[in-house]
Amino acid sequence: MLGYNRERYRIYAGHFLLFFTLFGIFSTTQAAKVASIIIDDLGNSYEHGQTIINFPAPITLAILPQTKFANQLATQAHYNHKEVMLHLPLQSVEHHKSSPGTLKLHMTRQQFTRQLKENIASVPYISGINTHMGSLLTQHPGHMDWLMAEISHLDNLYFIDSRTSNKSVVTEAATNYQIPNLERDVFLDPDFKPETIRIQFDHFIAITKKQGYAIAIAHPHPSTLAFLKQNLDKLAENGIELVPVSKLLELRGNENHVTCTGTTCSGL
Repeated sequence: MLGYNRERYRIYAGHFLLFFTLFGIFSTTQAAKVASIIIDDLGNSYEHGQTIINFPAPITLAILPQTKFANQLATQAHYNHKEVMLHLPLQSVEHHKSSPGTLKLHMTRQQFTRQLKENIASVPYISGINTHMGSLLTQHPGHMDWLMAEISHLDNLYFIDSRTSNKSVVTEAATNYQIPNLERDVFLDPDFKPETIRIQFDHFIAITKKQGYAIAIAHPHPSTLAFLKQNLDKLAENGIELVPVSKLLELRGNENHVTCTGTTCSGL
């Protein structure tokens, strides 16, 4: 009788093991789809920053360094449970007017590192960094190595490549230093026209549903902000959870993806 019970136990144990294995596979395949929206170019306008901080959704703020309201907005965002990023200006192919703190190709490593440290110090409470412009500098492995080497000494910062060049080496450089990193999937507002924003937002939803996660970048333009206020609920309607970038990285296990092939990225 005792042997029979042991055999029955083994059978039950096998059934339970099979059940939980299948349950784990099912749970993974049915995992919630997640997305993040980053609002770039903050710091010059207090009003724009406050609008994003007051959004009833976990939008991530990317704040330009050494701007008038950078410190104030970053602090307020932090205390309002919004994630803050440093929106790091890098030299572009086109001769755009440089933002304060822009890292440039001609800099020595000492100049480059000093400027980077000043930029980081000017925006408190950052969880990560993303690129502002940068179509030139992100193509240069040496400068990206300098950048990631310095970031790797800081605590738990991630890096998002805004992907303004399809020749960017940011992913390789960040991965070499074991820095959590991803790339931007969609620019929501390349021309700020409401019809374009709608098309891009639908594209954002489609990418998220297909690959399980996505990152969109937008800007504090009135058309963009009005659209987001009216349409953010569509994410939940499509089974997508909006999360801060750090949470998306945590849930997706630092999978890298997507290059920029469209005309909206050229010259940034």
